[in-house]
Amino acid sequence: MANAFVAHGGGPTAVLNASLWGVVEESRRRGVKQLWAGVGGLAAMPGACTVDLLDVPTARIVQMAGQPGSAIGSYRGVITEDDLERFIEFCRRHDIRYCFYTGGQGSMATARRIVDAARSQSFELMTIGVPKTVDNDLVGTDHCPGFGSAARFVAQAVWDIGVDQRALPSPVSIIEVMGRNTGWLAASSVLARYIADAPPHFIFVPERPFDRESFLGLLDSLLVKRGWVVGVVAEGLRDEAGQMIGAATGSNRDAKGRPLAGNTAMVLAKLASHRLKVRVRSEKPGLLCRAASTLRSEVDAREAYAVGRFAVQAAARGKSNVMVGLRREPSSRYRCSYVLVPLAEAAEHERALEPIYLNGDSVSDSFREYAAPLTGAKWKAPITF
Repeated sequence: MANAFVAHGGGPTAVLNASLWGVVEESRRRGVKQLWAGVGGLAAMPGACTVDLLDVPTARIVQMAGQPGSAIGSYRGVITEDDLERFIEFCRRHDIRYCFYTGGQGSMATARRIVDAARSQSFELMTIGVPKTVDNDLVGTDHCPGFGSAARFVAQAVWDIGVDQRALPSPVSIIEVMGRNTGWLAASSVLARYIADAPPHFIFVPERPFDRESFLGLLDSLLVKRGWVVGVVAEGLRDEAGQMIGAATGSNRDAKGRPLAGNTAMVLAKLASHRLKVRVRSEKPGLLCRAASTLRSEVDAREAYAVGRFAVQAAARGKSNVMVGLRREPSSRYRCSYVLVPLAEAAEHERALEPIYLNGDSVSDSFREYAAPLTGAKWKAPITF
């Protein structure tokens, strides 16, 4: 194989470096001459911001694969046409004929633009998208590398807080997790519910409009019933008008100029405390959801490595303008295979939490069957006296 290039877009995960390892290992096997890494992302190209990963000792690559974040950095800003033109020129200069781009739907859109830019300049560049996002909202794949580890963290955190609060019941704790537009990660907290009455006692996701009065009524009834409550909310909750409950103000905006989602749990805690006259705590793990390597799912890590390898295999077969997708096989035991999905299907399209998983003020137990195998963990009832 000719020379290749790899870069990351968007937020890192606990297993993103495992995907990078997969790309490196399969590139070695396939005889790639040079594997250039865009350190800091496409916008940092070219020049000193590149490194040939095939020059890096294997032991160092293996060590890298076990750490969270991105060893080669990432980029979340706008990729301009000038950026793409410089990138294609860099590829032409170094005879790079394969490009592997890792990320979510925005990154898949960038990968598609790379395809178009190469075509417009009559340059042959096989481009493969490698899926990655804790939000789990990519179209064309059963799930995304990074989600299983983040889901495990969320479920474990909710289980731990629930056991803590059961020991010394304080009235209400509201836990906020990542998820600007979708509730996959918030829904994963249902894995902590070892019996029907255990936390989380409610799960609010962006797929359902949030109503303040209904929330207060639910909270009041739960307090009357058990005296203490632990609930989970996605950071991107919106009301009937589509307004974010916890939207940031001022300069706290993302690369697209949108107000950052967040502080939703704090907003709801203040509301409940004021209206119901009870103590309410708000908890916000934030980046810990995607970065906690101590709770990394080994299933997630294996699949992240596998999608990196599969991307290189696909490029070697002459495939381009596609993303690697994960397909769950019909089986009594969890099994997963890998397929290719057109970039047009994955780019800029968002996969919402499916209605089958929504259940009133919570998430149905059927979601447990979907998410549990991805985390590689089980949660049992705590020992109490």
